Formats: sequence, C-alpha cells, structure tokens
Amino acid sequence: MVKNQAQRSSAGFTPKAIAALIACHVAGLVFLPAMPLVMGAFVSDFAANSHWLGRIASLQLLTTACGALCFSVMAGRFDCRKLVLFAISTEIILNIATANANGVVALLTLRGLSGFAQGTLLAAAGAGAALTTRTEKTFAWYNIALATFAVIVLICGATVVPRYGNAGVFGLIVCVDVLTLLVVLKQFPSFRLTSKHPTSFFKGVTTIPGALQVLFALGLFGVALSGTQTFMERLGFFHGSTLDVMALALACGWCIAVASPFLLLLYCSRARTSFWLLSAAYGTIALLALALSFAPTAAIFLVAMALFTPVIMFIEPLQFGVLGRLDDSGRLAALGPAAISVGCGAGPLLTSMVVNNFSLVGVGLFAGLLFLLSFILLYPISRASRSEGKTSVLLSGAVNK
Repeated sequence: MVKNQAQRSSAGFTPKAIAALIACHVAGLVFLPAMPLVMGAFVSDFAANSHWLGRIASLQLLTTACGALCFSVMAGRFDCRKLVLFAISTEIILNIATANANGVVALLTLRGLSGFAQGTLLAAAGAGAALTTRTEKTFAWYNIALATFAVIVLICGATVVPRYGNAGVFGLIVCVDVLTLLVVLKQFPSFRLTSKHPTSFFKGVTTIPGALQVLFALGLFGVALSGTQTFMERLGFFHGSTLDVMALALACGWCIAVASPFLLLLYCSRARTSFWLLSAAYGTIALLALALSFAPTAAIFLVAMALFTPVIMFIEPLQFGVLGRLDDSGRLAALGPAAISVGCGAGPLLTSMVVNNFSLVGVGLFAGLLFLLSFILLYPISRASRSEGKTSVLLSGAVNK
C-alpha cells in the first residue's frame, strides 16, 4: 500500500508538474537576488540602520528553516499541494503588506512570517526534486529558472526601486508570487511524502547519522556562503572597487548563473560518478573565496565576485542529489533548505567575529576552510549513497525478473 502510494506520487510528476516545482523554488528564493534592492529600500524609506537590517535578515532565515522543518513533518499527513497553495497565498499577502509597511517593527514581523512561507515552498521543491529520482537534473532546472528571474528582477528593480522604493521592489516580488500561484493552481501535483522502502533510508551506508552528516555539511556551506556575501561589498571597497562596478559584476554573475546549470545537465547525461565534479566545484568556490580576500587587483576581485554565484548555483543540485539518494521519501531533501538557512543565519555573526579578530582578509580564509570541511563531510556519503542506490536498483530489477 505504501509502496504503491509513493509510486503514484512520483509518476504524477509530468513536465507540467516539474514546472510547478520550479515555480515554487523561484518564489521561495527570489528574495535572495533582490536582497540588495530590498535592503537599500529599507534604508531609504525607513532609515533602517545596520542592526535592524541584520535582525530582519537573520529572523527571515531562521523562520525559513522552521518552515522547511514543519513541511517535512506535515507533508506525510497532509496533501503537499494544499500546503503549497497555503504557503504561496500567504506569501502574496505578506509581501503586499510589506510593500505598504510603515516602520521597521512591522518589517521585522512581516519578513519573519514570510520566511516561514518561503521555507515551505523551498522544502516542497526539494522534496519534489527527490521524488523525480533525477534530483540533480531537476535542481539544475530550478537554478536556471531562478537565475533568469534574478536577472529580470535586478534589471527591473534598478528602474523601479529608485522611483517607488520599498513598494516598488516588493511589487516586483508579488508579481513573481502571483505567477507562481497561477502555475501551482493548474499544475502542482497532489502527493504525500511516503517512503517506498520500510526503513526510509537505504540499509548499511545511508543511515540516519549519515543523513545528519550531510545536513551538517549543508549548514557549514550556508555559513560560508552568507558570511562571504555579507562582507563582499566591504571587500570590494577594500580592493578599491566602486559600488556601481560591483553591482555590474553581480549582475554579470547572475547572467552566467543562467548557463552554469546546463553544464550539470550535460554531466548528468554522460557520467555516473560525481567525484571529479564535486571536488572541482568545491575547490573552485574555495579558491574564489580566497580570491575575494587576497585579490592583488580590483579586476581579479570583480572576476571572483562575478563567478561566486554561478559556482554556488552549480554545487547546490549536487548537494540535493545526495539527499535525494539517501531518502526516497523526499523528507530529507525537504530538510535541505532548513540546514542551509540555519547556516546562513549564523554566517554573518560568525564571520563578523573573524573580521573583528583578523580583519577583512579573514573572510576568505574562514569561508575557504568551511567549504573544505563541507566537502570532506559530503563526499564520502555522496559516493556511498550512489553505490548503494545502484545496488538497490539492481536488486529491484532482479526481483522483478
């Protein structure tokens, strides 16, 4: 009974259903590329200082983790389609309210509630990707769509935000949310997170400690990611770059990020082992983090700044591919955004402590070390889960014969 239910869920993921999952991922993360515009609007419209900006960002990341965690629990009891519809509807209401907010306290409350809804959307997209059984490919399409929308939002925001401020930037986000709601209403499938196997995790290698190890690796990845992004602007001034030039570099980075997941799609079609790809991607992001601190010229810093986002977008599908192979129910993949969000929430605080003790050059060293630790934790589980998954498939074929 459980097995048949899980199979019906996976079989319902048609291309149209995948499009709905992509829409959920974009709606859950569109706030991220719009963050510079949002924070600028908060400062200009509400005179928010750095402490309030930090509180708002940290609270939203924390509630994002809570939303993903709650979805992983509730999705086994309730229809995921209903949970997603509730989340995106709530997100639209909260973003409209944020566009009309009248103070930093209201912003703090609204963004905290919004993070919970975004965590639900991200968890639904992560779980859905795991249930497609082609998690890396599905997440590659997620990131292609996200990067495309990020470029559109940044281009439109550069015109809208100076004129309309806070209302303008959240008006753009509401447009993305409404589009997502229309796609979800028409195409999001009905399913619950139910394991195909009685033990939920593959026996032997992919045990619960292994799953926790992967989640911890994602948390370290989030710390390095958000910590670096928090001080990227200050590093630019340290190397002699101006704000407009850095903004151009970031925009170029998101444009490159549209194309970088296509390399992963090509890889998934031609190879089975992820060792070289995972090690090369993590090695590249660690080197870019070091370059952000120790770049000898402003030009090298800007190149590293532009490439940082595309490499991050390339690594994420590989991470969630491990989660998808560890747990066939999709619950673990739903917890992935929670682990990254917790790390991102702690990242600015931990990195600021490093800066206070070692100056800005410590940002790259700290991030590079965390990226290395994340890889050390992730790779053995990735290799073992892939081998275990192959064995499981072969045994299943033998039984069917």
